[in-house]
Amino acid sequence: MMLPAERKQKTLDVLLADGKVGVADLAERFQVTRETIRRDLEKLEAEGVLERTHGGAIAIVKRSQDLPYLTREAFNRAAKQQIAHKAAQLIADGDAVMLDSSSTVCEMLGALEERGDLQLISNSLRLAAVGAESPHALITVGGELRKKSLSFVGGLAEESLARFNVDWALIGCKALHPEAGVLESNLGEAQIKRVMMAHARRKALLIDHTKFDRNALVQICGLSEVDVVVTDEAPSAAWIERLAELDIRLIY
Repeated sequence: MMLPAERKQKTLDVLLADGKVGVADLAERFQVTRETIRRDLEKLEAEGVLERTHGGAIAIVKRSQDLPYLTREAFNRAAKQQIAHKAAQLIADGDAVMLDSSSTVCEMLGALEERGDLQLISNSLRLAAVGAESPHALITVGGELRKKSLSFVGGLAEESLARFNVDWALIGCKALHPEAGVLESNLGEAQIKRVMMAHARRKALLIDHTKFDRNALVQICGLSEVDVVVTDEAPSAAWIERLAELDIRLIY
């Protein structure tokens, strides 16, 4: 039988792909009762992801908008773990690495367990909590806590990050657009990512395949400022060509 967390993730996948879900359809798909699905939808409604309707629910946010962290964490979890393990190949023993608060990047802790003597620096409250079990040194910055993203932003966080010079900045984003570049839904989060990139010798963007050809509110940087893009499956031929033109390494 499917675990509740797995059912929630698959419900989110359908919801964010189609914009709506039906109770009867989900009950049949997951082989559970309609009452179970209704309870699942109630919880997702409380998280602000959907609005329940007669016989189902409709999405009230898009993936390019600012979803709560725990909702983002559940979405496409297997792909994020796959991306993290691929990105871990970039990191050498002894590296200093900045990690943002994106749900994909937060999967890096598990992927980096076999590396030695790493210095990890992050603005993520979630990563700080999980990092208690990590063998690596972990520095977290303070600042204004964004409860929605479980991250620290603002001047204090930016000033703290700017004190470091690291080998890698690993960041996620809400959208990747061929013209607008790397995009985020929140100004404070975008600025944190800019600071991380400015203080790293190399920059890697960790995104799942759904982020390509999307748009979002705030530009983090242009495509040419990224050294590596790590994703879970091959993007379109146009994207492969575009990244090659900019001499950006693509890992999938």
